[in-house]
Amino acid sequence: MIRRARAPRAQLASDRGWRYSRHGSRPGFGSVEDRWRRAGNPVADLDPADELTGAVDPAGRPFTLFDTTVLGSAGYRTVSVLHLPVALPPVAVMPDPIDGEPCAEGRVGPVPPWAALAFQHPPELDGAHPPEHPSFAGEIVTGEVLDVTRRLGLLGWRITGRDLVWVSRPGDRLDPDRVVAVLEALVTLASVLPPAVVRAYARDERRP
Repeated sequence: MIRRARAPRAQLASDRGWRYSRHGSRPGFGSVEDRWRRAGNPVADLDPADELTGAVDPAGRPFTLFDTTVLGSAGYRTVSVLHLPVALPPVAVMPDPIDGEPCAEGRVGPVPPWAALAFQHPPELDGAHPPEHPSFAGEIVTGEVLDVTRRLGLLGWRITGRDLVWVSRPGDRLDPDRVVAVLEALVTLASVLPPAVVRAYARDERRP
């Protein structure tokens, strides 16, 4: 009897004590989907696959990671979601449209959480409404946060509710080594978000 080789992420899950699903699971992608739908995002466009859920050491931070295609896009991308203990206003660090340097942006509401922000400054932001908390982006994105973003290659990260999200380039599915590196980088990033700012802006998770 010939056994099929285990999917690389399934093996990674076994090695790390994580959970693997070929498609989006209810506890994993389903919970993320619920939050994103409440925020007004068109989650029906997503087709999750190769999902991992679990906690990242040493902090034990819970995460959900999956590949997805988006209608009209070029191939799969990997969506890495680290779950924060509290919900926060929206913010992203993406390339400045002038010089490509990382810049904090609070007007990310029109752009869905699975957008690959590391490679673009979305045109939807031109003329977008100002953020509800205009000072939040500047307060949460400190010099240390920018240094970690550059050093760990996390340009394009964003916070949506209680999810800290980084998305790979469309067509780029992360292999197991990169999965671990990205998740550990997101844990490091979360650890340098200024605690006083997080406490000041923490909000009801049921809000978008």
